[in-house]
Amino acid sequence: MIRSRLSVFLCFIGVTMMPWAASEDSEPLDGVPGRDTPGELTAAWLRFHEAGLCQGVDAVFVFAKDGMSVRGLIEDERSAQKFGEMLAPLRRSYKIELTLAKPPVEGKPEDKDAARDDKSDPPASLWENYELRSFFGDPTARAREREGFEEGSQFNLPPSVLLKQRLLIYAEQTLAWSRKMERFAKDLPVLARAALDPGMAPALRMQAKTVCLAHLQYLGRAIGKLNGNLEAAFPRPPKKERPAQPESPALSLKKPVDCADHISDLAQDAAKRVYQFIYPDPDHYSVSLDELRRPGLLDSFKTLQKADQECQTAIADAR
Repeated sequence: MIRSRLSVFLCFIGVTMMPWAASEDSEPLDGVPGRDTPGELTAAWLRFHEAGLCQGVDAVFVFAKDGMSVRGLIEDERSAQKFGEMLAPLRRSYKIELTLAKPPVEGKPEDKDAARDDKSDPPASLWENYELRSFFGDPTARAREREGFEEGSQFNLPPSVLLKQRLLIYAEQTLAWSRKMERFAKDLPVLARAALDPGMAPALRMQAKTVCLAHLQYLGRAIGKLNGNLEAAFPRPPKKERPAQPESPALSLKKPVDCADHISDLAQDAAKRVYQFIYPDPDHYSVSLDELRRPGLLDSFKTLQKADQECQTAIADAR
């Protein structure tokens, strides 16, 4: 019943919203409300991010003097429903075009990977990662860590169903946190510009600043979760052999908006690397030895965590 109602609601969006284009003299650019944007529309845009609907609807906003256009992809139908309900009262006073669609199933890389591999089996890259298998208690993987282990020995036991399930859950959780990180990062530049726009009404500007800082905090949490998950997949050298980690240089960006742009780019790039780590090129199912010796992916998370903290400070201190 609920699914049928949601389907009717989504059809209602597509049918009743008449196409509308932003006027040529509209001031706002790059999805940021401008000085001529009605305050109610700016407030709705901020509530969209504040309520976390941006995690379930990947939307692009275009603002004008008398309305706005929103186009996006639906990843969570409930978020789309709430967004539509949020905009419904505003349609009485403003021109609003809302075009939402579900992403095509056949073109998604993860669907191709799912079709390629048995759904009950973890990704091949994780199955071949004996460091990770050892972390989850696989006796064969732990035996490989001991000296004198040979292939075909008594320790080379058949894989357990429980181990496969743990690796599948690990892959799902890692990709889920990666998607959260990527989505929060994508929205940072526009939120930072709104938070630091002197032409915006003080109350809205303060709200934008609060939402921007919340996104940075959520981003930091996602980065920490990913770092913790992926540490288990890389071998740790003995303490006496561990080189001292060089201190990451502080961001030398003059403007807080530049800081937001920078961390957004870093986080989206890291998200791509996480996906490639779990679903690498079909001809190379394992991580390269160079990456295992120098886990650049883990280093990138350390850089991201520091950049996130510095960006929070820069946004919070901006006047």
